[in-house]
Amino acid sequence: MDFVVLHFTLFVLLASILTSAVCLSAYLVSRRQLFLLGAVGFFFYFFDVAWVFQDNIVGFGHMWHNQLYIAVRSIATIVSGVGFMSTFWLVICEYLGHSSLKMRVIPCLVFTAVSIIALIVPLPEDDNLARFIFYTPRAVFLAWMLLYAGARYVFTRDDFERKRIARAKWIYLVLWALGAGMVIEDAAFFLGPNPTGFIMDLRAVAPERNYSENALMLCCMLVACRSALISLSLRFENPPQRQTEQQEDFVEAHLPLYAKRHKLSPREQEVLRMVLGGMDNQNIASALSLSLSTVKVHIHNILRKTGCRDRQELRQDYWTDA
Repeated sequence: MDFVVLHFTLFVLLASILTSAVCLSAYLVSRRQLFLLGAVGFFFYFFDVAWVFQDNIVGFGHMWHNQLYIAVRSIATIVSGVGFMSTFWLVICEYLGHSSLKMRVIPCLVFTAVSIIALIVPLPEDDNLARFIFYTPRAVFLAWMLLYAGARYVFTRDDFERKRIARAKWIYLVLWALGAGMVIEDAAFFLGPNPTGFIMDLRAVAPERNYSENALMLCCMLVACRSALISLSLRFENPPQRQTEQQEDFVEAHLPLYAKRHKLSPREQEVLRMVLGGMDNQNIASALSLSLSTVKVHIHNILRKTGCRDRQELRQDYWTDA
């Protein structure tokens, strides 16, 4: 069973870092803050799960009896937990168009404070109860996020916003179910009378928090990857034209190789540069002091040599090849 749990943990780690990378790629293309926040959030979750390997390695050295290590490990858990949970609250604010700085920051600060208090406040000598209280703030913060989103849906008078929120109803319901599962699973493990059996054996070596949280995060990763891949596919369908200095430098750097690969003449290379810049035939003719018919011939030859049907496919082929 340890073999299965090990590979499941590796899968969660891989999914986290890949989702973070895909979101970052989508942000660099679209400049949408949602994707940047998603990249940061899943990056924090990667470390939140990765701590389990540190625990196992350090455990062989019997460091779990070292109170200093336990304190540092608990602080690291708070940092990673606050990192990805707070980021996802900012995602909800961004999605709902909530620009108030107080509304964005105050819930994150409260969650951080509650997490620290749950760590430092002494409790009666019941270690399992202390652990349950330490792990519960995440589920409470998740419930707050879902309640806020639900309230915006119920009380908004904007039909467009209501329809926009309703598009996420299935993931909303799934998050409620898995969030409840987080609390139930922790309660059964930490507060149940002598928990035994197959499920509890699995839970004892779960990657970090519990399996419900893992499933919840995997659902979020699926949604994030789907949105990011749609954004990236739109870039392919509508490649950028040469509008910024960065894009101009990219075209200049890769155009010679592309022209050589498709055996374009120097003049055809000049025409292609202007096509990538979004210029029409008349503007190309004026810029190069050529007749309109000559420009059409050059573009026909470029399309024939590259195997493209039209300008749109030509731009797609260039950006894919480059």
